[in-house]
Amino acid sequence: MIMDKCRISIIIPVYNAEEYLDRCLESISEQSYMSYEVILVDDGSTDSSPLICDRYSATDPRFRTIHKRNGGVSTARNAGIDLAKGEYLMFVDSDDALLPEALERMMEGVAGEDVVIGGYTTFIGGIPGKEILPLKDRTYKGAEMESFFDDNIRRNCEMLDAPWSKMFRRKAVGSLRFCEDLSYAEDKLFVFTFLDSCTSACTCHTPVYAYHIRPGSLGSDITSDRHLMQLRRFLPLYAQVLTDMAERYPSSAKLNSLYHKDIVGRYICRILNIFLTRRTSLLDENYVGWLYEMMSKDASLGLFSVRPGQIFNIMLYKVGRVALSVKVYRLTSKIRSLFHA
Repeated sequence: MIMDKCRISIIIPVYNAEEYLDRCLESISEQSYMSYEVILVDDGSTDSSPLICDRYSATDPRFRTIHKRNGGVSTARNAGIDLAKGEYLMFVDSDDALLPEALERMMEGVAGEDVVIGGYTTFIGGIPGKEILPLKDRTYKGAEMESFFDDNIRRNCEMLDAPWSKMFRRKAVGSLRFCEDLSYAEDKLFVFTFLDSCTSACTCHTPVYAYHIRPGSLGSDITSDRHLMQLRRFLPLYAQVLTDMAERYPSSAKLNSLYHKDIVGRYICRILNIFLTRRTSLLDENYVGWLYEMMSKDASLGLFSVRPGQIFNIMLYKVGRVALSVKVYRLTSKIRSLFHA
């Protein structure tokens, strides 16, 4: 039975997912909660994915499919947002699945909060692994949002990094869309930009989403020059969002430390380590200068999270010796190659 009012719009970008798509769609059609629609956005697939999407749309009125030219996952998600009619938006990747009763559990106790966040279970080769869960079942409103961040920012932001296992109130999303110019961390930027404007949240301390990790699916090309350029585009946008959020919630210790832990400790140190281990045409004054500018915005600087050679290069940059800093990196790279030959 389909309820008159659609509460949830489930948006699924699809590209060449024939091997996993049936599993994903069956997990949704078997949900006990019925007030939803599924928007399948075929992003120019060249396998049998379009036929699978059309089959579900023809047999279940809650499913509908749109076919478009390939433009990337952000364009597909944005197309789904534009068509959505539900009170909440939910994003599911075509190679993942919802766990049984996921929608029912997420909607329990919801009273118009801007975002609803459930947990997820990782699956490797079909075998369930660790569970990533919100700290507790709780509703946060107004000033309590500081507690929301302190409760749910843990380790590498793995609870908040991605749009799946979450429902976003459509009116609160408004004109916000996924950045179509980014092909790396565009989902993380969307989530944190949305959270920056949230005034309420509801967390569900139970796994609702099956995150399937496939061999080669975890960024097999993360050291490429293209990846490094994408990071350069992403990080200033993400840094600005974190800065705005820290100013909005000054008493949230975890939120205020996120710039240092995530941008410097996670992303920039990863870039610096790439530069130390291989040659790249991107290792020039402009890129290195940009890195140090980003690090200089971190009030704590985190000297213990970077190597002594990196700290020395920061000092060189701060006195205007960017070219020398680049030479030091190249020399350091050669020395490391001698020891690891």
